[in-house]
Amino acid sequence: ISTFHSFCDRILRQEAVHIGLDPGYKLMNEAETTQFLIKNLFKFDLKYFRPLGNPTKFISGMLQHFSRLKDEDVSPNEYLRFAQSQKSKVIPRQARDDLFEPERPQSRRPERSRRVKSQKLEVEEVEKTLELAKAYQTYEELKVKESVMDFGDLISNAVKLFRTRKNVLKEYQDQFNYVLVDEFQDTNYAQNQRFRGAAVSNIIQFRENYPKAKIVVLTKNYRSTQEILDRAYRLIQNNNPDRLEIKEKIDKKLKAVREIKGRPIEFIHTDRVENEAEAVAKIIRGLTNGLVGNYDYNDIAILVRANNHAAPFVRALSRAGIPYQFLGPGQLFRQPEVKDLIAYLKILYNFEDNVALFRVLSMEHFEISARDLAAINNFGRRINLSLFEACEQIEKIFVSQKTKEQIANFITMVHRHLKLLSKETAGQILYYFLEDTGLLKKLTEFKSPIEEKQAQNISSFFDRLKTYEVDHEDASVSAVVDWINLSMELGESPLANNIDWVQENRVNLLTVHSSKGLEFPVIFLVNLVAQRFPTIERREQIPIPERLIKEILPVGDYHLEEEHRLFYVGMTRARDRLFLTAADYYGEGKREKKISPFVVEALGEEAIKQFSNLAIEEKQLPLLEWAKPQEKEEPLAISKACGSAVSHTPINYLSFSQIDTFNTCPLQYRYRYIQRIPVPPSSAASFGESMHKTLRDFYQEIRDGRKLTKTDLMKMLEINWSPVGYASKAHENKRKKQGERMLADFYEKFDAKTVPKDLEQPFIIKVSPQLKIGGKIDRIDEKEGKLEIIDYKTGKVLEQKDIDKSLQLTVYALATTDRGLYGRKAKDVILTFYFLETTEKKSTKRTVEQLKQAKGE
Repeated sequence: ISTFHSFCDRILRQEAVHIGLDPGYKLMNEAETTQFLIKNLFKFDLKYFRPLGNPTKFISGMLQHFSRLKDEDVSPNEYLRFAQSQKSKVIPRQARDDLFEPERPQSRRPERSRRVKSQKLEVEEVEKTLELAKAYQTYEELKVKESVMDFGDLISNAVKLFRTRKNVLKEYQDQFNYVLVDEFQDTNYAQNQRFRGAAVSNIIQFRENYPKAKIVVLTKNYRSTQEILDRAYRLIQNNNPDRLEIKEKIDKKLKAVREIKGRPIEFIHTDRVENEAEAVAKIIRGLTNGLVGNYDYNDIAILVRANNHAAPFVRALSRAGIPYQFLGPGQLFRQPEVKDLIAYLKILYNFEDNVALFRVLSMEHFEISARDLAAINNFGRRINLSLFEACEQIEKIFVSQKTKEQIANFITMVHRHLKLLSKETAGQILYYFLEDTGLLKKLTEFKSPIEEKQAQNISSFFDRLKTYEVDHEDASVSAVVDWINLSMELGESPLANNIDWVQENRVNLLTVHSSKGLEFPVIFLVNLVAQRFPTIERREQIPIPERLIKEILPVGDYHLEEEHRLFYVGMTRARDRLFLTAADYYGEGKREKKISPFVVEALGEEAIKQFSNLAIEEKQLPLLEWAKPQEKEEPLAISKACGSAVSHTPINYLSFSQIDTFNTCPLQYRYRYIQRIPVPPSSAASFGESMHKTLRDFYQEIRDGRKLTKTDLMKMLEINWSPVGYASKAHENKRKKQGERMLADFYEKFDAKTVPKDLEQPFIIKVSPQLKIGGKIDRIDEKEGKLEIIDYKTGKVLEQKDIDKSLQLTVYALATTDRGLYGRKAKDVILTFYFLETTEKKSTKRTVEQLKQAKGE
């Protein structure tokens, strides 16, 4: 099971070499793609699209343009041929007209002037198209040269591979007899090409290509009430005739499996957005306190059309003392504790950034009073110094002695870290910051759920920094700050602590887009006014020429149809109750907003009038309601074993690594897997990962029937090598040579006739109603009806007695004998550690009794 992109990624990692691409390519997200284009901008032959006064003006537009070209399956050569053909038509015609233009009477000269002006504009457009076509070609060449791809490349390169390498296509056609494509109507033209599907109107054209295909119409709905389904169906009728139901003459009206009709959808209309938010908070209080319902907070979701629409609801929930979590995109980098760390990086990036420095010095940990901070700030302003420069002169400022000491220590630390900029990554320097300030120790000693959540968010931030360091040669402070700024601007930051999603009893705030695939008993769809939902259509900055569009365009307004579909998604997230809300005024707007036409379409105009609007007597929020109830910080239980707070987060999944860590040191397990305290990257883990990936890729090629040389194996190590975690370049080089020697010895002994049954096989087994154990098996061979489970080891060779007792191999045996994976008998499973240092294999077995005992423990 995979997405289009992950399926293509898997194929290209194995087959990209057949079209001249590096299978070890790095995949860029939108922010990284923007960074890549900015870095290489002056390698492009640009004139109009790189104005010298603002060179990056068209960066976003060009990337969107290139992405649309890929969606339409337009190659650089095809675009270039199109642009050149347009130029050849326009330029000669203009020259001919200029040459044979007869002298016209004075009265007809304005007509000629208009025609000349029109021709000039036409020539300019053609020149711009040619400029873009060349830029598209350069962009593709640069990505190949630097071994990177964007998400669009995964699709287009997979299509190119299958088109040009029929032998590879045949392999996959033989491998997959059946392909199930969910949400086929949402694929674009290029995605469609992998299924002989031709152009879009996807399912409709699919029927033309496969006239004998059987149609099975699914109309049973197991989630929502019939009331919600009927109203949603009424809404989506407004997309006719661009709907499958109309085109194929089928019935797509969903029938609820649940036997209850359900409560009517409620519409709430207030005067101002603040009152709309307060009304939602008031209803939530009733739904959760037993007055009108007995729901938990996490049964409720507030869906907004855009991230910046959530602020009034955040404030209202906070004032009402209702716990909430905002789960929209971009939230990790916006968590206060993460913003503090980003601010410190910004100080190192530019120590004249007064805002960043003020934020860091305001952290509770430094215990600098607001009065002293104001005094330092005023001192700097008075003599035209930055805040940092003022801090360097702290002895001249009238502040407390404690503040002087804190500031002096802080400035010394900053100077120490500035010296590391050319040597260390941003993540490593930030780790030193946590160590030097004592914040790292504080993260391990949280005493409330809120402090635990903060620690987890900081850990998630460090995880993201580690990923960035692995994927980017330049992981310096400046590069990371640029990446974070771009990510926040594009709304691409990772989600804040995703563990909260299922475990925290909080009201969920998220965008309608983010809610796809989810469900909640109670849904509030808010801000339902014109220009918010539906949104105003955003025109592409650089649209692609219409002649290059291969998709069949809808008859109606495409943007409005998309907004209808999104509104339908929002409505059908609800299981039991659905509330639609709107206000007359938003922000500082003086013009009254119209209720969204979607509300009228779903409920009907008469029905809206019948709904009793929520009475808000006060035109403004009563003064006393601004009092903000404090969120309760219940203390966590104190563990007698470790003397610090212990989270009561239920543990329902374990891997062998987690079990092994717990057996070694429960406190280390808590720090690493519960609190996820950031730790410096380990060279041993980095080395092991590089070796495992290399052997995985090597055997994948063997499985595909290819003969590989020792040189091929060394190239794979180069592709998979991770430089993270080593003490120095010399240390890294030494380990790399050790890895090359290990692989050379491995190659001399490996049997080319042994083709693995599976590689890196994931598994999850249920050992009790509350607990699952999972992991990944490096390699599985099958010979004479027996399975051999092979796990590579890059460390020291173990004694046979230790192997016979290995918990890791016992877990693998449980997985292999589980009916959900292979269902083999214990006696038919051989468990092997392969020690790469000595190329020695040591094997063992487990009995049925041993496995029963292990499962019970």
